[in-house]
Amino acid sequence: MKKFSIAKINNNVYKKNNYLETNYKGLAKILYYFNHKILDIGVKKKYNKYLIEIGGGAKPHLNYMDAKSIKEYTIIDDIKYKKKILELSKEYKKISFKFINYKKFKLPKKKYTRLIASHSFEHFNDFEKNFLKLLPSLKIDSILSIALPCDPGITWRLLQYLYYFKQKKTYGWKNFKEKDLSHSRDHCTPVQNIQKVINYYFKNKKNYFFPFIVPSINLNIFLIIQTKMKDFKY
Repeated sequence: MKKFSIAKINNNVYKKNNYLETNYKGLAKILYYFNHKILDIGVKKKYNKYLIEIGGGAKPHLNYMDAKSIKEYTIIDDIKYKKKILELSKEYKKISFKFINYKKFKLPKKKYTRLIASHSFEHFNDFEKNFLKLLPSLKIDSILSIALPCDPGITWRLLQYLYYFKQKKTYGWKNFKEKDLSHSRDHCTPVQNIQKVINYYFKNKKNYFFPFIVPSINLNIFLIIQTKMKDFKY
């Protein structure tokens, strides 16, 4: 009888510096620069005191923001990025840094003034449940800054096709189908689903689409969402 087992493909996206080599060089570097800059639009200094960043180990948002008012910066990510804290501590000596392993974490209640998630929520399985687990750690007077890829929008798909030729050697993909399969495992929650969850639980929010102002997932590459805990409806 034929076995229906999960296909084995190269999974080199997060090995060594592969992610940085393909996402923070050339055109991609410029696109992500604007992604991070838009994340700080309208964010007052009072929110940049006690920050928690979800999945910021590879390229922390801290590198793109004004760090003067920051007292504490916590990163939740894979344990392999823990050494990043040492690098940040040397560069930003006035900030207290903490690292939390995403596989086993318990967050303090009502401590953080800002949650940052840049291209991390699309990696969440059971997004709604795991997103809500993060919220008790935020103060009532706090802000959530969320950046998402417009995946599976048309422009995003086109960009992914073009970047396949740049990425395939680094990531070890044999063909575009392998890239698609790898991507389906990596981006397990589409942007529309994340939008719907946030729309349901928060009564007010601001959406910033990039590179076009037109509010369309199909036309744009990134969606940045700003919302506040005081607007949480439950």
